[in-house]
Amino acid sequence: MRRYAWHGSFVERDFTDGPLEVVDSWRHSSGRAHGLEAHLARFVRTAGPLPAGFVDAMLPLLAEGELFPRIALSAGLLLLDVRPAPAPRPSTALTYVTADDPRTKPEVKGPDFVAFRAYRSQYQVEGTDDTVIVDAEGAMLETTTGALVMWDGATLCIPDGVKLPSITLHQVTTRAQQLGLRVERRRLFPELANDHPLWFLNSLHGISPVSELRDSERVLTPPPHPDVDAWRAWWWDGFQPV
Repeated sequence: MRRYAWHGSFVERDFTDGPLEVVDSWRHSSGRAHGLEAHLARFVRTAGPLPAGFVDAMLPLLAEGELFPRIALSAGLLLLDVRPAPAPRPSTALTYVTADDPRTKPEVKGPDFVAFRAYRSQYQVEGTDDTVIVDAEGAMLETTTGALVMWDGATLCIPDGVKLPSITLHQVTTRAQQLGLRVERRRLFPELANDHPLWFLNSLHGISPVSELRDSERVLTPPPHPDVDAWRAWWWDGFQPV
């Protein structure tokens, strides 16, 4: 991993992160990305405008390799971490737990990262990839690292509640609408996963169907979506040179 701070240009740094005020990250594949402008816009909405030259100086640092870069605002400094990206998950296993919501700023990416690590450490079942965050009645809202959607036939169901404005979720809902499919906000309780396809979404893994939803006593196995391969191919085809 290479780490930089912005001082009119990117300067390599050797200090640890302070509190993260806002963060954004995305998969960057050999100089190509999917929705980079949307990720930068989401960051700017909270962090404020990026300095002149920031993006132009950043892109050459991301020109080679399979990367998962992260930009952050911390203690007034703009930071860039150039991290290697893991292979995309073909499927995702999730822990379901009815626990207090760990989020303090659910619509901002970054401030709750420490709380998310503690939440996963406390509740995540061994062998699962992430842990679901639920509302007061146990309906699923999102996970600590991604968005969730469920399918009811040809209807795309998104959680009804406060959650991070996910770029990948927006991409998926936009395509569904373009295809003439119905998109509805619904309360997604775990029992529905027995009969309805459930997808994990984020900009690192794209569309990753949920293979298992586990709690301490049971394992729910969502059925596969008949068109998941076509949807995944569409998402990966969205990577363009930047």
